[in-house]
Amino acid sequence: MKKLQVFVSSTYLDLKDERQKAVEGILRAGHIPAGMELFTAASKSQWQIIEEWIKESDILFLILGGKYGSIEPESGKSYTQLEYEFALKHEIPVFAIVLNDQYLANKKSANINLEVFEREVKEPHVEKYDGFKKLVLSNLVRFVDNISEIATEVSYSLQDFIRKDKTEYNFRGWIRGTEYEQNNEVINSPQNTKLFEMDETLLNGVIDTLEKENFIDTIEYIATYCSYKLESTNKIYEFIYSYSQPTKRFFNEELQELFSALLKKLDKYTDHLATNFFPKNDRKYLYPELNIDYQWVDKEGMDRYDKHLRNLSQISRETIEEIRNFIHTARIVLYK
Repeated sequence: MKKLQVFVSSTYLDLKDERQKAVEGILRAGHIPAGMELFTAASKSQWQIIEEWIKESDILFLILGGKYGSIEPESGKSYTQLEYEFALKHEIPVFAIVLNDQYLANKKSANINLEVFEREVKEPHVEKYDGFKKLVLSNLVRFVDNISEIATEVSYSLQDFIRKDKTEYNFRGWIRGTEYEQNNEVINSPQNTKLFEMDETLLNGVIDTLEKENFIDTIEYIATYCSYKLESTNKIYEFIYSYSQPTKRFFNEELQELFSALLKKLDKYTDHLATNFFPKNDRKYLYPELNIDYQWVDKEGMDRYDKHLRNLSQISRETIEEIRNFIHTARIVLYK
């Protein structure tokens, strides 16, 4: 099946969870997300890179919440609107998930400190937001009132695009070398085809495990509560052990380097847990003698605990970033 590259566009801080759900939907449908959350308030050079990514993508997918987004100084428009209009200008198909009013109200009530609506920002651009939303609603959209609906709606929309590919879109997509150059004997050799299929199977298994076992949720929980039960981290240990075996190696060297970096980061993370967490009853705690369970510690003890807490937060962020980077990048590396 042809795999589409999908550029994901949205405002950033207020829609992190929604972007992640969209990426899950894209991967579930067997396609490739272009994770541009790296570009927040972008400079001119970054905008040029964004243009290149959009041009190379088959579809632009927008998540529209209640905010207009960071403003590009020259145009006075938000980067999100510029991305959307750039795709339209270059005849790249667009579709959008629109978070309805009830969704946004619930999101605000869950975190009153989070800016969810354009009127809440320091310098609001309500009229520009309304104009942009009108443009978005004139094209293909799906409304959602629950975050759990996003991945499913994305998958359904991508299925629709694929069904209409030959009649309407003629996407370039990402295809196997054996399908792209039928006359190339080297690419078409049974050996190369088999190696590619083995890499593809291995990669699908890796990504499925990372997502189904909720590694990111586990790491975030431990960083938040500074404690965990052993069974909650067993899957991470099993993953490292299983995929460190010599037979679990990618033939694509670039992909193997990417995977090795992930395993190294996970191994560093679990080493940190083993070194800095200690058992108490049926759980492990970050330096339990300084933990909140104890009523008093001196200033030196508090400072020491704060230091360990900062270290835990940093390595947790780095590990989560490595997992997300691998999920976002691995299929692009395999199919390029």
